[in-house]
Amino acid sequence: MRNLTVLFTPFNEEGFFKELDKKVIAQIIDSSFIYSCIWSVCISVDTDGRKKFDKHFKAICEGSLDHLKKFTRKVLNPCFDRGTIYDYVYDSTKNSWRPWTDLADMTARDKFPEGTVVQDIVVTTIDSIRYSYIVENNIYNKIPTLFVGPTGTGKTAYIQNVLMNKLP
Repeated sequence: MRNLTVLFTPFNEEGFFKELDKKVIAQIIDSSFIYSCIWSVCISVDTDGRKKFDKHFKAICEGSLDHLKKFTRKVLNPCFDRGTIYDYVYDSTKNSWRPWTDLADMTARDKFPEGTVVQDIVVTTIDSIRYSYIVENNIYNKIPTLFVGPTGTGKTAYIQNVLMNKLP
């Protein structure tokens, strides 16, 4: 719910509604809700569960489950036809979905200062991009966050990297 509130921040700006068509406003609301669902409810599964959840979540949004009422309009962005629900990030200020990899700074990617200790290295992967973005966004917006997972998967490294290198 807190992620959804953050994505709705542009709606607080005076005149935001005046500049946009009602269809665009509906797209922003739909996309914000979908992004929030993905990165709260749908993220609570492991890698194998993501494949199943991706398929089921898309079926819900497309209205292809017999026991659920179909939406009156298409709510999933066409980008989801080319990947999973976990492959994209939503930017409500631009009303656009884009691959997580677009957020990576390619000029500084995987350039480590001489003498860097191995445990301080965070290699740029789609997971490191996603989790760093989520940590940074949640810190800026005062959203309490708990990272869980098996030992050695980078949770501490992702968080430390954001705290030491990405925040002002």
